[in-house]
Amino acid sequence: MNNRRRLIRLDVGDFLEIRPLKEIAKHTKAETKNFSLMGICFSSETEWQKGQVIFIDYFIPEELDSVKLKVAVVWSEFIDTTQGYFCGTEIIEIEEGKGDKFASYYFQKLRERFLSSE
Repeated sequence: MNNRRRLIRLDVGDFLEIRPLKEIAKHTKAETKNFSLMGICFSSETEWQKGQVIFIDYFIPEELDSVKLKVAVVWSEFIDTTQGYFCGTEIIEIEEGKGDKFASYYFQKLRERFLSSE
């Protein structure tokens, strides 16, 4: 299997709010399965189409704040009626002025994963 990922994906269960590019009022809640600085995998009750561009409001628990991301859906797969759809996305754009916050969160999670004293 050819793994094209260049960054480590970190498993988290962070809260997301998602909306389609052209629909301002329609929001869907989702949960992050894993993420990196290049993409996010999440579970959602809503089916998102490959190639679709969506907005994600990614809530960073430690910051009590969120970062707005524009992402493209790379894949979407129905798992079951309990879990809904798993979707993989590629980050296209990060909210201006919050790129450092998102990167800091990623590197904090990396440190926790690899430098924890378990």
